[in-house]
Amino acid sequence: MMLIYSLLILRNLDLSEIEFFLKKEIKKLINLENLKNIFVARRKVKIITFFLLFVPTFYQKQIFSDISFNKHQSEIDNIKWKKTNSEEIEKKDIIWQKLEKIFPNKEIIRYQDLPKKNKEDISSLNRSLVFNNKKVGPDISWLVPPGFKWNSNYKFDTSVRGHSGRFEKGRKGKSFWGWNEGDAVGQFYYQFLNNEKTSFGLNYGIRSVYFGNATGGSTSVGEGQSLGFRIDRKISPTEGFAFGAEQLLHFDGLTDTGRDIYLTLSKAKWSNNKTGEFPLDIYTFGFATGRMAEGNIKFLCSNLLGGSGTEINHQRRLCWAPVFSISRVFSENFSTFFEYNSKWFLLGSSIKPFHEIPLRGTFAVQISDHIDNYKLNKFDELKWVFRLSLGF
Repeated sequence: MMLIYSLLILRNLDLSEIEFFLKKEIKKLINLENLKNIFVARRKVKIITFFLLFVPTFYQKQIFSDISFNKHQSEIDNIKWKKTNSEEIEKKDIIWQKLEKIFPNKEIIRYQDLPKKNKEDISSLNRSLVFNNKKVGPDISWLVPPGFKWNSNYKFDTSVRGHSGRFEKGRKGKSFWGWNEGDAVGQFYYQFLNNEKTSFGLNYGIRSVYFGNATGGSTSVGEGQSLGFRIDRKISPTEGFAFGAEQLLHFDGLTDTGRDIYLTLSKAKWSNNKTGEFPLDIYTFGFATGRMAEGNIKFLCSNLLGGSGTEINHQRRLCWAPVFSISRVFSENFSTFFEYNSKWFLLGSSIKPFHEIPLRGTFAVQISDHIDNYKLNKFDELKWVFRLSLGF
């Protein structure tokens, strides 16, 4: 019945009239407020269903697009426009400024170069290098203090240094590796004042760290206490100088390790002048007294401070002598060095075995002695020296 009714409505109408009819009926159906008569609503739904089934799809799309457009046009027509005075709009003047350079005049560091830059700043921890104030490296000397500024990360360092055999020349037939009544002293460093360019601290020495024979008798553990100081300054990231003394003030008169006053200057040079590229060469040169002025070249001798402090029973004059060390650092953990400390020429190496722990071990061989005017020693005349250090 519904189909017949629909055909009766549509048969006498052309396509444009059918479109107009369906648009009108769909609009009424969408407006729910007009659907008061349920019977009428049902009839219209059936008519639209017929439309969807029998009218071509192209005309369906066209009809619904027209409905959407009419709805949108209706919304635009209902917009309320308000006239606004343009003078009320706040105006801000744009100030133009000429820039000479867009980017600051600084060196652009590539990502792969950052690790190298982090090693650029060279400082010290006792006789050791420190990279960028954080990474502790190996020693660059045995007795000669470096001139680099003390690092700001480690304030304390403990050190034991010694040598095999007594001070006289030769081993007298004893084994090279034997202790041969050798000697050793303990030292403690506390660099408590530290800023960007300068540091200052004290050092405490103990003549004996074991019970053994000494010149003129025996020395007990803990005897021969002394006090010294160190002040240093950074010149550049790879240069610095230091002035200080070890065993300067003797507390008990049993210290014969020497009043080692020193003034040293150190310079670091990277391989091919490329920062962070190993090997790294270190040059230290200076003047010193005490155990570093027992050689044949000395000057400015005096009885200042009670003498050199290199003997207990006989006080020698305090003299100054040139000293130096040349070191090649192959990595953050290993180095070799050649040292002249006035008394001996030494050839040695140093290793830092652990990555995070600032423990360093140094071993060197005495290759000549001032007794024979620095003539190269024979094998049975060689001695070895060592230093063991731990920072914290």
